[in-house]
Amino acid sequence: MNGFLLLTAFVAAWWAVRTVIAKREERRFEAAYRRGADGIITGAEPIRLTGTRRSAVLLFHGYNDSPQSVSSLADTLHARGWTVWAPLLPGHGRTLQAFARSSADEWLDAARQEFTALGVTHDEIAVGGLSMGGAIALTLAAEHPEVRAVVALAPYLHASMPLRLFDALAPIAGLGARYVWSGGTRSVHDAAAGAAMISYRRSTPRLLVQLDRVVREARANLPRVRQPVLVVQSREDNRIPETSAVEAFERLASTDKTLHWVTGAGHVVTVDYGHEDVERIVADWLETRLA
Repeated sequence: MNGFLLLTAFVAAWWAVRTVIAKREERRFEAAYRRGADGIITGAEPIRLTGTRRSAVLLFHGYNDSPQSVSSLADTLHARGWTVWAPLLPGHGRTLQAFARSSADEWLDAARQEFTALGVTHDEIAVGGLSMGGAIALTLAAEHPEVRAVVALAPYLHASMPLRLFDALAPIAGLGARYVWSGGTRSVHDAAAGAAMISYRRSTPRLLVQLDRVVREARANLPRVRQPVLVVQSREDNRIPETSAVEAFERLASTDKTLHWVTGAGHVVTVDYGHEDVERIVADWLETRLA
């Protein structure tokens, strides 16, 4: 009986400590950014750029960041005349608590709703995205044959061991800490660009399982993607090994597909060194595939 009481006291004490640590992290993050009346971090708002062409591009940001990570690309595509939307996915660009409550189903459903809404005004739509956003774009293309083209920027299609471990151990890992540090310092080699990114830089064990669900669904859908596809991948990507990127690319069913390698950048090729070249490559590629 004494042993049981001691264990109960220890668990209660640790849970209290865990809660205190989590609340401190939440306060620190909230203090780091200004927010609008809608609760969205200033600079993380959805992007809506109306173009002069009859076609449009729908871009998705990555896990743990915001439309800011694709804003420069959006501006470049808009300058070519396309309408460009980059929605803010559920849970992102707000608070740690909102992020912790979000899910793979919500992210994917939001992407589908954005595609449907954009289709009301535009007959031709290309989809694209960074990292998890690239995976979401590929899933949309598999579900909607009417998607005109796909631009996948460092698409997160890698079945990594850490994600697999969290998938198996998430309930236990969640007892240890509410938030886990997601690192990311090597994801952007340009220190100034990395510091300017709006990112939580934290996850929860459950959220990593949700990310794995998006990866699994996208990988399963690759043989169904028959549209033209451009994949841009850095050889110094700290999250996706070259062999994994090539393997995923080869699984695409498209007969018009290009894997373009860049150097000098980390995982976030849309903000890192050479992002201007990436934007030009994407825009030039779309010129021959999108009205």
